[in-house]
Amino acid sequence: MVAGSPVLLHMDCASGISGDMFLGACLDLGLPVAMLEEMVERLGLDDIELQVRHSRRGALAGMRFSVLRGGRPVEGEDAEGASHRNLPMILGMIERSGLAAGARERASALFRRLGEAEASVHGVGLDEVHFHEVGADDSIVDLVGAACAIEHFAPARVSCSTVVVGSGTVRTRHGVMPVPAPATAILLQGVPISAGGVKGEMTTPTGAVIVRELVDSFEPSAADVPRRVEDAGVGLGSREVADRPNALRLQLATLESAGGLPWNRVAVLECQVDDATGEAIGYGVEALLEAGALDVFAAPLQMKKSRPGVAVTVICRPERASGLAERLLLETGSLGCRRTVVDRLEAERSIVPVSTPFGEVGVKTAAIGGRSLGAAPEYEDVRRIARERGIPFRTIYRAAVSAAE
Repeated sequence: MVAGSPVLLHMDCASGISGDMFLGACLDLGLPVAMLEEMVERLGLDDIELQVRHSRRGALAGMRFSVLRGGRPVEGEDAEGASHRNLPMILGMIERSGLAAGARERASALFRRLGEAEASVHGVGLDEVHFHEVGADDSIVDLVGAACAIEHFAPARVSCSTVVVGSGTVRTRHGVMPVPAPATAILLQGVPISAGGVKGEMTTPTGAVIVRELVDSFEPSAADVPRRVEDAGVGLGSREVADRPNALRLQLATLESAGGLPWNRVAVLECQVDDATGEAIGYGVEALLEAGALDVFAAPLQMKKSRPGVAVTVICRPERASGLAERLLLETGSLGCRRTVVDRLEAERSIVPVSTPFGEVGVKTAAIGGRSLGAAPEYEDVRRIARERGIPFRTIYRAAVSAAE
């Protein structure tokens, strides 16, 4: 890799994606298997072994990653205890693991996103969701491992091709379901997908949540980003597919642009409203951010007939503009909005864990062209420690800044 250049991780999902395919590709790309073995130990997953082997799917060679117990693959609903884990249990395992702050944060976000999808499918509260296939040991390894892999490669951006989901039906713990399965379908809302002319499930819930939570941009806009591919890794799926290799390819690349600066294409959505309450605007901002907007802000303005109003601006990836524009109108009541596609200069960002007298805190660093723009402690880490230990927020914040310096 070129020193000082921002790194892009790109996913080619021509045969879909699952958690084990993603980790297989990461291992083929250079992720140390010892890192995943240490992760398993820290999570307290007893009697679990990791199997990594070179193999082939069709004409394509790659890495096959499997989670074993007693020499046999651990497979979702067949795993002992899988049906007894709910979201708080899994989040507790992650928090107690002692993994790097950035990895814990991403792993928890992956399971929260998955929990929200499952809660929506079953019509229950978030803490009432009991994970079955995705609560098994192999899925916990897959998702926490994905978070650790992102921490290891530290990409400035993650991009993705159109995701092939397959077609037909799949058998689950809840019976026969259409492909994509209900939770997968919810997770992939707003994501470019295709059946791909393939029968069967090609994208699993674990693969779908990795895409939804970690990816910044999708093709076609992702394909327009100038980049120099430095390395590639191939992760193999568990079965053979008739007309293509059942494999996920990851490309590790350095971003290039005129003058060496990382310009990226974004869409800007704008509308003005004069009949929405402050509470409605505040809720709308939160809802748009949760729906995938990069940034949302509101500002007061004077509208026609001297009425006071609010201008709402949403910044997002171009491929998410249509869905977010609809959400913008629904939340604000505006009768229309404008869309402008522009280039945005984005700093290279990463989260570095630092040790303080109060515990480990993730510190977000930013740079442009190799020159530092500064660092700031992660709010959620500081907030959590302040609440748990009854220490003033600013005391922990200052300790983290001092440790980062």
